[in-house]
Order: sequence, then C-alpha cells, then structure tokens
Amino acid sequence: SRPWPAMSPVRQYGPVVLVLVLLVGAGVVATVKGRDGTATAERTGPSTEEVSTYADDPRLPVYHSAAEEADTLDDHDWGDRCDTETGRLAIPSVYAPPCVPDWDGDQPWVNRSGETVTHNGGATANGVSEDTIKVVYYLAGEADLTASFEAFGILDPSDVAVRGLEELVEMGNEIYETYGRRVELIPFQATGDGKEPGPAQADAVAVAEDIGAFASINGPSQTSAYQDELARQGVLCIQCGFGTPDATYAKNAPYAWGYLPSPDQLLFGVFDFGVANLHGRPAEFAGDPAIRDQDRVWGVVHYEQDPPVYGDIKEAAEARYEAQGVTAQVTISYLLDQATLQTQAQAIVGRLKREGVTSVVLVGDPLMPMYLTQQATLQDYHPEWLITGTVFTDATATGRLTDQEQWAHAFGASALPARAAPQLSPTWLLYEWWYGKEPEAQKTLPLFGPVVQMLFLGIHMAGPELTAETFAGGLFSYPPSGGGPTTPRISFGLQGVFEDVDYVGVDDFTYVWWDAEVEGPDEQNTDGKGMWTYTFGGRRLLLGQVPEVDTSVLFDPDQGVTMFDEIPEEDQTPDYEPWAPAPSLEGG
Repeated sequence: SRPWPAMSPVRQYGPVVLVLVLLVGAGVVATVKGRDGTATAERTGPSTEEVSTYADDPRLPVYHSAAEEADTLDDHDWGDRCDTETGRLAIPSVYAPPCVPDWDGDQPWVNRSGETVTHNGGATANGVSEDTIKVVYYLAGEADLTASFEAFGILDPSDVAVRGLEELVEMGNEIYETYGRRVELIPFQATGDGKEPGPAQADAVAVAEDIGAFASINGPSQTSAYQDELARQGVLCIQCGFGTPDATYAKNAPYAWGYLPSPDQLLFGVFDFGVANLHGRPAEFAGDPAIRDQDRVWGVVHYEQDPPVYGDIKEAAEARYEAQGVTAQVTISYLLDQATLQTQAQAIVGRLKREGVTSVVLVGDPLMPMYLTQQATLQDYHPEWLITGTVFTDATATGRLTDQEQWAHAFGASALPARAAPQLSPTWLLYEWWYGKEPEAQKTLPLFGPVVQMLFLGIHMAGPELTAETFAGGLFSYPPSGGGPTTPRISFGLQGVFEDVDYVGVDDFTYVWWDAEVEGPDEQNTDGKGMWTYTFGGRRLLLGQVPEVDTSVLFDPDQGVTMFDEIPEEDQTPDYEPWAPAPSLEGG
C-alpha cells in the first residue's frame, strides 16, 4: 500500500526540448479573426449541470462492472478479448478500458437503457459515417517553431511521425471496440506560423469543412484559435495545446481535450502542497548559508503573454492563499519573448534580491530558469528554487541548461512520472506486444501514443452512436487508472479529484529535487550530468488531495530514485498473449 495516491504526467511525453517550442506561447488567445479579418464571437460552452449528465447518457454501452453489479453478465456477449477477472480488455496496459459487449457478438447488443441497437447510426457526427471516423493529424507549418526542430533531431521527420501515428491508429482499430467503424488518419499540413490566430482559424475551417473531420490530434504551438474554431465547428481537438486553462476547456466543451494537467489543476495542487509543507519554515535548502536560517519569504515568477491570458488564474490564486494567510513578497510576470528573456531575467533577479526573497517559485517556461540562474550567480544571489511542473520545466534535459551550482538547490513538483527507459513506457510496451518489433517513430510514440489511446478510449466507451456528447460521456465513465511510479493516474469528468469538470487526463504529480552530480540519460536518451531525483520512491500525489509529508528527506539520495531499470510492481500488468490479427503472432 502506498501512503498517498500516485503519480503524475508526462515522462512518456518525452522529447522535452520539443516543449521549449510548444511552450513559447502555450497559452490561450481570447479573440480570433476569421478569414476576412473580422473578429468572431466567443463560444459559450454548456453549463456544468448539463455536462454532469454526459456520463448518464442512455446511449452509452453497458460496462462489464455495471453488468456484474446488476448480475446481468450473461445477458451480453463480452467476446474473447475481455479479461473477465478484471472486467477490462486483455491488453498489457494499466489503461486497458472496461469491457463492453461485443458489437459483432452472438447476443443482441443492448445499451444501458435496455434498448436493442442493431445499427451504429451511420453519420452520427461530423466526420463519422457507417464505416469510418475521420481524424486529422495536424502537421505544423514551416514557420511554426515546432517544424524547425525536425532539423535538430528533436522530433521525428514528418513522414516518420505520420507512419508512427498510422501504426498507432491501426493498432487501436483492432484492439478497441469501434462499433463497425475504423478510424481513418488524415495528415493535415498547416499553413499558419503557429502563433497568428487568423491562419490557425482558417486551418481549422479547412479541417472541419473541407476534410470533414470528427477530431484533430495536435495543433499550433502558440495560439488556441485552432481549437477554438474547431469547437465552433463541432470538431474535437485532442491535445491541441499544452497550457489551456480550465476556463477555455469549459468554453469549448465537449470538443477540447488534453492529456496533461491544466494550469489551474497543476498550480493549485502544487501551491496547496507548498502551503501545507513549506510555509512558515526556514529556507533550509537555499544556496546561501545566511538565508537558511530565515523563514521563507516567497517570490513568484510567472510567464504571461501579450495580451495577458492568465489573469483569472492569478487572481484566483491570490484570493485563495490570502484567505489562508499566505502571500508572496513579490509577484513578477515576464513575457515569453526569447529575444528579451535574458534582459528580463536580469531585472527580475535584481528585484528578488532587493525584496529579500529566500524562495523563488517558478511558474514558467523551460528557458527562463537558465537565464534566471545565470543572473543569480552574476548578482551573488543564492536562494531556494522551487519548480511547479509547468510545461516541462521539470525535465532533466531542461534542468541541465541551468547554472548547476544554483540548480543544486532546486526542488518542488514534477509533471513527469518517475524516469524509466523509453522501452518501459506503457505505450512502447503495448506497441511491441502488438507489432513484435521496436517502433520506428521513437520520438513520436511517447509524445502522441497516450493521445491516440485517449481518442480510442472515448470511442470505445461511447457506444455505437458516436457524438461529441457520447464521447465525453464515455471518458467521464472511464474509471481512474494508473498511478504507479511510471504510469500517470488518469481520469476525466467529475471523479472527485477536482471541483471543476476535468477535460484532461493526468491527475497527479511527484515531489522532486535536483541532483547535480548524478549521471544518466535525459528524456531523449542523451547521457549527461544532473538529473531530477524522485522522492519517496517516485510515489505520486493527487493534485486535488495534498497531504503533509516529511520534507527532511529532500536532497537525501537514500530517499529517492533517479531512474527505474525495470517496471515497478505497481505498474506491471498480466502477461497476455497477443490477439489475431496482431503482427507479433507472425513474428512481427
């Protein structure tokens, strides 16, 4: 048994330097312009009351656990791919979905309302027909920052990435119940530069109207105009942004979905942890011995865009913690402008030092810690550095960019699972089980494998009448899964973790500190010096339920782990045999 729930997001979202790109503007643009340059109206999403009914939709399937509870298991044909002991599909994944009645089974297919369904309904939504579900894979335009990273080997070349996605989709079509349909992956070459709202909106219109897609995977790196327009067009957008706030998900519901925690979920969970475990105590981990005996004086450094987009989160956080008697000595925002980050860092460090800040809380992008720590050394300022796990600031690859003497005093929350070799990640293991070989698209697999799995989870759980609402109802009905050291705990909807409706997968985080001396591979398998160490054996904390813990074990090598060389017991799955038509049955 573990003392608290479990882990957190994204180690498998691997290529971290990619996020140096995705970060630079991983925010939300409130107003976008149409093809004619005129502003389009804001979309207002459904009410919480309406959304909360999605999981009770009578069109959804009967899940194995419900049939077992009602003693009606024999009324349905569960097929030969259901593990009747667990009630989930017999695949080697902690995220295996609940079994649903076999659409092609020997018994009539009955939905949860008791209605016998003999046809999948054909064109039930945009991009859906009797036989296919059209899903776009968004390929960044040449001017988008993400596209340039192919040249540096950070991302797979586009053709390799597309083949990797196609393999994941083909595997999904065979593993999950799709009710007589097959997902058709359609690569879409974007025309925008990743930051201008107008071209992003035009691309979304093309995806919705010209291609007629049900969903898009991926989107522009620096604007939410793409997913905003897709929502207006009635098209799902899955993991189309890495910094989408809860308010934007709610506005675009039930069309916008993500895998990583939203900024709201992550920051409030991490800040609650800090208030419970660090506030009112000496800054014992500071680099300057003179600071270590002082009670912590907080300084918050956070990124922002122009125009500002995170004001509501900031105001909510200030009100939340002022009510608990906790305030920051200084709160400083900076713009995600790579050309001026160094200059901004110089001014920020100067102010933090003048204000007597002992503990710097970073809510930013992966590049700013590099500039801040360099400037801190130049200005002879040696505080505690606390990370909050915002968009890959908790990656080993980005930690190595910082001033190592400064970063040796960094600790906090991580959005990454405890590290393990890429070959031990859930997506890689499932791929090898099915195909009997190593993947070609090794950089695409960890990044988009969980996203493709999320798409198929929603389809599998939705039933034959596939719509945005039944897709949402299916995900909201998916039981919380994962939570071991190397597998994020994921859930959706109203599962008791967050006050608001949850449109993203990962629910948890882990407590980490930076070991500047240890050597090993980063997220791209590049060996080097300096790695994050996961305290308490990599165990995870639910973002919505933060306990008090013993912080004295921080920076104690005997109390942490930097990398697992085998799958932890909590993350292991039964050793199932592959099914036909798995290529692995024929030797791969």
